[in-house]
Formats: sequence, C-alpha cells, structure tokens
Amino acid sequence: MDARELGARVAALREARGMTGQELGAALGLSRSQVSKIEHGTRRLEVSEVAAIADALEVSLGEILGVEPSSSLALAARVMDAPQADDTLPSRRRMRQLLEAEATLVNATGLREGRPTPSGQDVLTMIGMQGIPSSRAPWQDGETLANLVRQGLGLGRAPIANVADLAEQHFGLDVVAWPTGNAVSGLCAHGQGIAMMLISTAFPRGHQRFTAAHELAHHLLRDPREIVLDSDLYDSSNPMERRANAFAAALLMPADGLTDVIAGRSIDETVLSGLMRHFGVSFSALLYRLASPSVGLLSTQARDAWLEQPVSAVLRIANDPAPEELTKPDESRRIPARLWRAAQAGYQSGRVGIGTLAALADESPERLFARLAANDIRPPAPADDLADL
Repeated sequence: MDARELGARVAALREARGMTGQELGAALGLSRSQVSKIEHGTRRLEVSEVAAIADALEVSLGEILGVEPSSSLALAARVMDAPQADDTLPSRRRMRQLLEAEATLVNATGLREGRPTPSGQDVLTMIGMQGIPSSRAPWQDGETLANLVRQGLGLGRAPIANVADLAEQHFGLDVVAWPTGNAVSGLCAHGQGIAMMLISTAFPRGHQRFTAAHELAHHLLRDPREIVLDSDLYDSSNPMERRANAFAAALLMPADGLTDVIAGRSIDETVLSGLMRHFGVSFSALLYRLASPSVGLLSTQARDAWLEQPVSAVLRIANDPAPEELTKPDESRRIPARLWRAAQAGYQSGRVGIGTLAALADESPERLFARLAANDIRPPAPADDLADL
C-alpha cells in the first residue's frame, strides 16, 4: 500500500471515530501538521508507527492496512457462483456491483453497516423472541410478522408510501431498484453485517412494491439462505416463500384498511381500481388478499372469476384516469441512499475514485464525472505538499 492510500485510510478511520487530527496527534506525540502530512501521503510511516496509529484509533492493524477479509466481497462472489439460469445474470451482476462498491467504501471511508432505528430494533427483538412456530400455517406466520411491523413502526392501517425507504430507514437494509429484466423479481443477499436487496423495475409498480415487501420478509424472518433469488415470486411450494408472500400482502394491505376503503360497497371494477391505487398493489395480489382467510371479502370462486378478467378491461370499465401507471413497467432506478451518500462524500474528500461512483450508478465514469461536476460535486484539488514548509 502506498503512502497516499495508507494516509487516506488513516484519515477515514479517524473521522469515522469522531477524532480530530489534533487529538490523534496528541495520542501519537505528533503535531497536527504532521498528522496532516501522514493523511495526505507526504510523510511515510514506519511499521511501528502504523501499529501505534491502529492502537490510537482502536482498530486492528489489518483494518489500517486494508487487508481485513471483506464479507461484502465474499458475498459478491457467492452471488455470482450461485447455480442459477443465465437469464438471472443481470440481477446477480447488479447485486455484485453494489456489494463490491460497499466493500470499497468500507475500506476507503470507514463506512459502518446500516443500523435499524430504535423502533425497527424493537421489532427485530420481538421477532427474535417470538420465533416461527412450526405448528402454524405459513400464512399465519407471515401475517403475524406484518402486524408486528405495522404496530412497532406505528403504521396503523394506512398505506405505505415507499417500501424501500421503510426497509432502509427502519431495518438497515440497502435497497437497489434497477431494470434488470423480468427473469428475476427480487434478490435478497444478507449475512454478518450485510443486508441488501434488489428489486427489478422491469415490472409494474404494484409488482415492485410487493417484491420489496417480500424480500424484506426474507431478511426479517432470518431466512437461513444467504442468497435468495426470487424468479417465481408466487412460488407456493416453499413454506418460507408462502410466509414472505403473506407478510407482503398483509403489510401492504392491512385487513382493517381494506375494510375502511371498501366501506360496505360491493366489489366491482371501480372498487378494485380504487384499492389498487390506494394501496399501490397489483390486480392479482389485491384479489388474493381480499380472498385470504384473514380478510374474507371475496370468495375463492369470485376471486378466480375476477382473475380471468384482463386488468386493462377492469381499469377501463372503472374509468381509471391513467391505467398505464398500474400496468406498465416504469424501469426506474434507485441506488441505496447510505452507499451513495458515503460515495459522494468520499469522492469530494479525495478518498473514493469516480470508478466506485460509476459502479453504484452503473454509468460510464466520463459521463458521471460530467454530471456530478454540473452539480458542483468534484474531487478536491491536489494537495500542496509544500504548504507546511
């Protein structure tokens, strides 16, 4: 590792621990100016000095030198090694990009893992204490979990505006949404200190929201599979998938919320269109939820009859103002907020190169450099090594 890279790691670890250059200098018997030179790579360090800095920052020597094993990189490799069909490669490659970028940011900036909010942590604690009773049906477990989340986060019976934001803010997941094709709806990769999910935006918005809630369930339920790739979102052969589907349905469409909006009306095209818009869900997910045991507002026969109707015809009869919003993919793009903030800050401080940001944005470095510069986001000017002379 050259002096400049080593200095950048020292600076990043110092800042991550809330220590000033003067405080680090005092711990090492150096002046603030000398610490500045170390961090800018203009003063080389002896091995004994590197060890002293590690002690002062309360980190391992390997962390200072950037040789600690990266769980993000290991997980990225396993995402690509998973025995899946070739048409899943776009989703797996995008996940790999994000995991590798996270590993770079951890090394370069001291980025810490995502942390749940106090409310989110309370929910996680309750889930851990309650466990998953083997005697109950999977759909009951999924609904119980959804109720815990809604109650723990104070969501009541209202629709959830943004499932990805909820997962990131309250449960410390990193969520990427990207148009990776329709072979994979979602992918959850989680391990020690890592929790990331990918949502394909090559599907309509309601499908995307259900996928996000489904992948969140895999994480909250502590799915023992390190990498969960959902090609068939509605797979009913796996109890874990049935739990995740029940969770997603109950989280997005609480029973009392559905009852409030329907307000005693008969289920017709207008009611179904209004429910799809109010809760941001797909036609099929809504029908299955209305016919579920805990809601019971549709019989299975009525559900199946509605499922035979093209959703476009249902929305047309309902005079829906913009049916394409409910039926067409939007192919939107979302980069995990925690990673993008750290990458921009590292770029502006000179610790992260444009390549890391380009990997996060899946964009050419040249184009991204110009786009960031247009918004006055630039790397620092080269340091004047003679400034202290």
